[in-house]
Amino acid sequence: MERLRAVGGGLAVVAAVFGGVVVLRVVSRFLRAVVWFAETVATLAFALLLGYLAYRVLWGESDDPRRH
Repeated sequence: MERLRAVGGGLAVVAAVFGGVVVLRVVSRFLRAVVWFAETVATLAFALLLGYLAYRVLWGESDDPRRH
């Protein structure tokens, strides 16, 4: 009976260690994907802002209501 408990305990340790490594790998890959997506969105927003500013400068439009 004690041998069965020892085998069960050993298997539990193996499952915990292996499962922990798998969980850490999954979580780290998920966080890497989240950071990559956030970087992509931020870069796109920055590019859109620069493009809009370039458009306004090159088009020569003004936000001044007195000029219309």
